[in-house]
Amino acid sequence: MADQAVTLSTATSASNNIRIAPLSAEVAGEYGFTHVFRVPFDIINTSTWTTQGDTVTVTLGTTPAAYIIDRVAIYIPTAFATTGTLTLSLGTSSNTALAIAAASCKTAGMLTAAAGCVPANKVEGTSAATLQCRFTTQSATGAPSDITAGIAEIYLRILDVGALI
Repeated sequence: MADQAVTLSTATSASNNIRIAPLSAEVAGEYGFTHVFRVPFDIINTSTWTTQGDTVTVTLGTTPAAYIIDRVAIYIPTAFATTGTLTLSLGTSSNTALAIAAASCKTAGMLTAAAGCVPANKVEGTSAATLQCRFTTQSATGAPSDITAGIAEIYLRILDVGALI
């Protein structure tokens, strides 16, 4: 089994459905999220990634130097279609399940931590961190190349503590 790497900002998508964006002040004020990352299936189903049980780690971006992430949610508007199970987790390069532990993304709906939109663990730091999500295929009946549909929209509130004063 291997971990395949994708960087969202440089990935190509036939559906052109990639999005990396800070949300407007109005949206952030109303809904409480400051950033959105849209991850379409076609950046994680490379035809040569055929090993069952492989993972695909998608780098979303980098936090500010001093940061707190205190709201997190993943919306699956289009369920991921593949053989076997497929889970999605969210965190940093040092712990890809820090904010949201691995959960199935084969059903449309919301993925949140046990306490709702509060991260599963404390997500903060005094040096920049690399934000990542990880897709994990089933070891006996799934591979990244088998994924044929799906979109994950990741919503975060990222506070730049250094800019607060």
